[in-house]
Amino acid sequence: MPSYRALKVDLSAKFKDSVQKDNFLEFLKTSKTILSSWKENDFKNIIELTIREVLLDLIKNGADSTLLERVFQFSIDAALQDAAAGNVPVLVIGDMFESSTISECEKYFSFVESRVDTFKKDIFFKVCKNHLLRSCNDLLKRLSRSQNTVFCGRILMFLAHIFPLSERSGLNIISEFNLENTTAYSTNEDLFNDLASEKGDVTEEGEISTQNQSSFVVDKNLYQKFWSLQDYFRSPNTCYNKMQWRQFTSCTSDVLTVFGSFKSDDANSSKWKQAKLPSPNGSCVYFAKYLTSPKLLELELSDSHFRRYVLVQFLILFQYLSLPVKFKLESFVLTEEQQNWVKETTKSIYKLLEETPPNGETFANDVQKILQREEYWNAWKNEGCPDFKPLSDKAEVEKKLKKRPFEDIHTYPNKKLSHEVTKIWNTKPNNWEACRSAKRNFVPSLESYFGIASKAEGGQVVQRRDTTDSKYSWKALRLLCMKSPYIFTANTAPAKSVSEYLETIVQKVAKEKPQTHQDNMTVETAVAEDEAMEDTNEDFFPASEEDSKDEMKKENVLTKALIQTISGKLQDNWKTLAVKLGFQDDEIEYYETFPDAKAQTEQMLTVWMERDGTLSTFTKILQTAGLLSGVLSLITS
Repeated sequence: MPSYRALKVDLSAKFKDSVQKDNFLEFLKTSKTILSSWKENDFKNIIELTIREVLLDLIKNGADSTLLERVFQFSIDAALQDAAAGNVPVLVIGDMFESSTISECEKYFSFVESRVDTFKKDIFFKVCKNHLLRSCNDLLKRLSRSQNTVFCGRILMFLAHIFPLSERSGLNIISEFNLENTTAYSTNEDLFNDLASEKGDVTEEGEISTQNQSSFVVDKNLYQKFWSLQDYFRSPNTCYNKMQWRQFTSCTSDVLTVFGSFKSDDANSSKWKQAKLPSPNGSCVYFAKYLTSPKLLELELSDSHFRRYVLVQFLILFQYLSLPVKFKLESFVLTEEQQNWVKETTKSIYKLLEETPPNGETFANDVQKILQREEYWNAWKNEGCPDFKPLSDKAEVEKKLKKRPFEDIHTYPNKKLSHEVTKIWNTKPNNWEACRSAKRNFVPSLESYFGIASKAEGGQVVQRRDTTDSKYSWKALRLLCMKSPYIFTANTAPAKSVSEYLETIVQKVAKEKPQTHQDNMTVETAVAEDEAMEDTNEDFFPASEEDSKDEMKKENVLTKALIQTISGKLQDNWKTLAVKLGFQDDEIEYYETFPDAKAQTEQMLTVWMERDGTLSTFTKILQTAGLLSGVLSLITS
């Protein structure tokens, strides 16, 4: 049996050969033959080790990026073929980043960008997401945000595509600020002494010409106020302090006044030479970096890019101060005066943005839309960052809710509901309107509810219910509030229990009732009146078959047996019949959900029957629709 070292050398040679030929299946077949006696875990480990060693060897020898991409793709294929662990592709790309320069990493990163859908698969995402996040963060730490801005943006966009929106590793859940992002500026007075005199000096070779600049002079006061604003931008909560707020508003007013009076240069004709960086598509882009030298502030104020950065910082700060943020302290609230100042200053800033070339109005509108969208994200975070549901699920829910008012309760065989509930459900298409009907509002009389009966010699009260029953007591007190004057009278006697109090009030009510009405009243008649009042809503709902036997002849009922018999004859024309029976389009759409035409017809007729449908009425409708001849013999039999 060959040694481990010999096996590794042999597999590395086979793998290099397969990379050159771009044939991974050949390598996989060969490796299985060589390692046929190895256990599964050992086989996967040796394949992973071979891929990573060959990769490092190719990088060391300056191999072409095409070969490196093949190695990366082979690592993905090995995971898909269950020949290696699912995290091997991320380990491979991590090795590439760690052993390459930044410019080379920018090329290699396209390998990952082009395979976003691949890494979203379950076999990779679950085991690779932490490795991917770590590799990307390690790469970001090596990059300069001013020199490698485009590459930083590509990495962040990749992470945004690979992770779901609700992934908490990418969210600033508790709204923390990067307090370490300090801006250092000079406080040495000697630097400001000669600024005014230098303005008139002759420009030396290599210096920036200032002949066409205004007579504006940057003094120490303005310089320190301008750069001190960065402390408020990085830590907005300091603005809620009264002293800090006063200083912030003073600095802001002075800086905005300078912006309004100091002319800015167009970005295309700026006198300040811009260090332009090449972008991936060949165009040149420029990213400013804060240079806090007092000699440069005049040039920075005239630069449109720099001016926009500062003004947008103001807008972001104002939005944070005004919006409700879940993790703010309760004391972090602006007063009405402060809110008015923020609104007026915001208007001034948008006006300055519109006046700043190039395309000032377009830029100001874009910024306003972005900040409006940020309000939605802030509200989402305040709600605890709930998961987003696909639109298809929402549409499905709305579709079900739309159909529900016309569903027949009998379509739910697993739900055991009473006959009365079934009757209520199918009485009217709009159940909410049915519940609001005026016919269902009734209030029983005091005599019927309390069972008051009187003799000629005096009032007598017979309690037919238990006054200790909490439900009865609650209803009794509500009724007394509506119909009895005694419940609201002043009383200095000690408090009684509810049952004793009710008995006292009812005795008073009974004595004042007219004798003519109470002489013939008995307990039995009071009970009958109470039950009649509680059942007044029966007029609103149609009677069931059992309740209407005395009112409707049996032969005039469209029975379920008859419905099952005639459904087969009417199934071809059931939609025409549905229109004649008074069904709406959405009801017909609901019946179409049943499996076949016979079931659809049967369901439609069953619902119509429960809506007080009679056989005579049904016969007339069939005759009107021209369908009576086909089922006449079945109906009359």
